[in-house]
Amino acid sequence: MMLTRIQPAAVLIFTLCSLAQVQNDQTAQVSVVIANADSSNAVIAVPPETSWTATLSLSANNPKYRRSNDDLAMWVRTQSGINGLQGPDLQPWRVVIAYDEFDEDGDNVNSGIFEELWAGPKSYRRRYTSDKLNQTDYVTEHGLFRVGDQRWPGRVEQQVRNEIVDPFYYAATLNGLHTRTLERAFGPHILDCVALESDMINSSPTQYCFGHGDSALRYVRGEGWLQTAYNDIVSFQGRDIAREVDVTDAGKPHLKLKVQALELLSSVDPKDLQPPAEAVNLQGKRLSGVSPRTLHVESPRWPSALREQHFTVAVELVIGKDGHVLSAQAVSGPAAAFSAAESTARKWLFQPYLVGGEPAEVETTIMMSKN
Repeated sequence: MMLTRIQPAAVLIFTLCSLAQVQNDQTAQVSVVIANADSSNAVIAVPPETSWTATLSLSANNPKYRRSNDDLAMWVRTQSGINGLQGPDLQPWRVVIAYDEFDEDGDNVNSGIFEELWAGPKSYRRRYTSDKLNQTDYVTEHGLFRVGDQRWPGRVEQQVRNEIVDPFYYAATLNGLHTRTLERAFGPHILDCVALESDMINSSPTQYCFGHGDSALRYVRGEGWLQTAYNDIVSFQGRDIAREVDVTDAGKPHLKLKVQALELLSSVDPKDLQPPAEAVNLQGKRLSGVSPRTLHVESPRWPSALREQHFTVAVELVIGKDGHVLSAQAVSGPAAAFSAAESTARKWLFQPYLVGGEPAEVETTIMMSKN
């Protein structure tokens, strides 16, 4: 897509040259869709996945593909400097994303707008305006301040931001994996893909795919049965940014995102990042209502007396700033299972939950089931 830069006094805005040029450029850019359809010259159709089978990792028997555990982290850092809006080296920017969320029946259950004004790692404003969440967060050198709904954005709401701003957010949570490159063919098209693998039999099905010979992220086979297609790719501050993103879950629509504005700012008015007097300071407080990602999970050894039973134990946790469990207390389920559940939960490890770039303590509840 051809873009022209127009430079007023304070804002550099990427604008379209003309409708005719946009249409010509759009036809030249191949679209990625998650669908049971034939790929064509203009469409890369990736079949929807509704399950996956654990197979022996190719790298397990081939030393050529072995990598250290640091390989994945290094790869994520490199790719985050090419796709998305991560990194302190960027000039100030503003993005506005419209989104629609769908349930498993295909019904639109939530629509909204996410806006972020970013001037630095500790100088930004994020705003959700939707059917379910209306809040504005201000991050300054003094902490995180919140106006409006005080609940924390859920995973779907966080995903709205991450798919555009930080598309490698899921890979960054994984441990013990390394990368392997491969090509995937879809009709007349080839995507250059990176598979995230382990040396265990249950290797991860996660893949990140790019345009053939290109750096732009076009498709992700991610967490669970999530698949994501990235389209309408534009260059912004040397990064590849998708302005249209479709996420499916088990082959069904899950999220549709569309970037309504993407602006490069030559300056930011400090008043726009100043929290109002009624804002609540959340820095340093123990959080609840958030879902930190697990990095290490163990299963309990249930008492022999419960061997024939089916049950679930709810365990309330306090997770420290380093991701380790500070306390675990079972609150429901068979009393005879409480001790095993609590001692096992204390061995779990979570990704530290960041508030304004600083780790925070978290209260949450996990469920342990015996089937």
